[in-house]
Amino acid sequence: MNTEPISKIKYTAVIITGLIAFVLSLAWYSPVLFGEIWIKYRTNADPVVPGWTMLFAPLRELIVSYVLALLITRLKLIRSESAAGLTFLLWLAFQAVGMAGAVMWDHMPWQLGMVHAGDWLMKMLFMSVVLSRWHR
Repeated sequence: MNTEPISKIKYTAVIITGLIAFVLSLAWYSPVLFGEIWIKYRTNADPVVPGWTMLFAPLRELIVSYVLALLITRLKLIRSESAAGLTFLLWLAFQAVGMAGAVMWDHMPWQLGMVHAGDWLMKMLFMSVVLSRWHR
């Protein structure tokens, strides 16, 4: 089996895609989309969030963007449909299952779990499609 990647990881693509995914997440949690549900069902209705957390918040998307780029190049997923299919399975196995656990065992309202899981599904699909096209 040939293990050579289709191309080397394009770090510019990883960074730009991760940062755009972070901005998409901000929109996801805005009142325009699902912000009202998020505010209504979270445990602490008015949390005090230190300002420095927003500096580190995009790291989550950047890490996921890098891992998706690594998988896309290693598995030679040049078709966006293939990358999206793998990404959906990764989301299902990790994000959806994790949120289901939080709903079942930590008593997270299912509506909040759906908002969080939907956010990651949207971001991961966006990242995989963009990265698969960028790495052709």
